Amino acid sequence: MIEICLIKVPVHISNYSELMNFVCTKKARRIEAYLNKIDAYRSLIAELLMKYLLMKHLKCHPSEINIQTNTYGKPYCINGDYEFNISHSGEWVICVIGNCDVGIDIEEMKANYDDEIIKNYFSRIEYASYKQTPTERKKEHFYDLWTLKEAFVKNIGLGLSIPLDSFSIETSNNEISIEQNISPYPYYFKQYNLINGYKISVCSKMNEFPSEQQLKIKEFSALEKYFLNNLILEEDKYYE
Repeated sequence: MIEICLIKVPVHISNYSELMNFVCTKKARRIEAYLNKIDAYRSLIAELLMKYLLMKHLKCHPSEINIQTNTYGKPYCINGDYEFNISHSGEWVICVIGNCDVGIDIEEMKANYDDEIIKNYFSRIEYASYKQTPTERKKEHFYDLWTLKEAFVKNIGLGLSIPLDSFSIETSNNEISIEQNISPYPYYFKQYNLINGYKISVCSKMNEFPSEQQLKIKEFSALEKYFLNNLILEEDKYYE
């Protein structure tokens, strides 16, 4: 089972303070340290979306979710058999949840991308593939490789200890394959193009991805209402 959900970041969050009650102290400090409002919004929504999906599958209250991080900083939930991963870029926040290791990345495809990243940090195979790509497709191919590699690294959960040139991802004939000696497990990939101007890539140990039609784009107002109702229920319970 793999579920993927997206939320568009609103221009303004009127119940920002109330929603911050659902964020742990450490995460709240990071969010409040952002100078740019949209950065804070993206980070808050990512936390809420992750907890919403865990609550949905674990059938529990937000306060019951226990999130820890491994040695390399990858978060995981200790209560339940579900893995999750979060990403955000531009106006969108995305979260994947599944009962196996998962990794996800979303990137806004900016016109002024730096293709020196591929030359300096990606594998020789990937750089050769990029150089052979027609000019009009270079930007899309760059973001294909970037998001696929990010999704794999986030799935593995070893952070920056994995050099980006230590594995190669190839995309051809609508198929995605990986050449790597980091893990003995097979890895599967899927990409989604349902949001114009963005590239989404997912990596999983199971080849059971939702179709593009099964991806859920949730309104922020619905997520906001869901958590505020939980806050009211918790307060009512406290004052009984």
